[in-house]
Amino acid sequence: MSAQSLPEVLVFAFVISFGAVISPGPVTAAILSEAPRGGWRVGPLVASGHAFLELLMVLLISVGFTTGMATPVVRIVIAIAGGFVLLWIGTSHIYSAWKSRVHLPQVEGQLTKRSPFSLIALGVITTISNPFWYTWWVTVAAGYLSQALSLGYSAIGTFYLGHILADFAWDTTLSTATNASRPWLTDTRYRLLIMLTGGFMVYLGVVFLRSAFAS
Repeated sequence: MSAQSLPEVLVFAFVISFGAVISPGPVTAAILSEAPRGGWRVGPLVASGHAFLELLMVLLISVGFTTGMATPVVRIVIAIAGGFVLLWIGTSHIYSAWKSRVHLPQVEGQLTKRSPFSLIALGVITTISNPFWYTWWVTVAAGYLSQALSLGYSAIGTFYLGHILADFAWDTTLSTATNASRPWLTDTRYRLLIMLTGGFMVYLGVVFLRSAFAS
């Protein structure tokens, strides 16, 4: 799991973040609700508000590293917590998709189109309202960053870049597809995507736990 180069950190951040990004939640619901009126721009604008909060989270994590978060004991605790969180999220994704319990939020009617600023604010509000977001950053992300720091603090910025690239890619795709009323993003295909990313999260959870107990 340890990174050998900054490009590896970038790719890993994009891949591991994609599973969290596509999970149904307040941000997804907001985009599906607003895109029919606001068009493709809804996705990147909502993602901008989301990315702003994540920048603050990265800065807080960086401060934590400088005040002792990167000590061996704390790293092991974070790795164990991150491993179990990934196993829990991954298995719940797979089970919910297999049982057809996960669906894309329904598009709701709305007459007025929001301004760019209000869409960015919507990204902030929907992010704050999602408890999964906090859990993911203080366990999964912090666990990987504590190991990637062997490459220096530039690894933190690279991880953040890879993460928000996943955010902007998915959110823009979702808003564009919703606005164009394209039928390819069906519930069945969405559940398949959830299952695949859930499987990857389970794998990463095992890797996190192995790295913790091997320390």
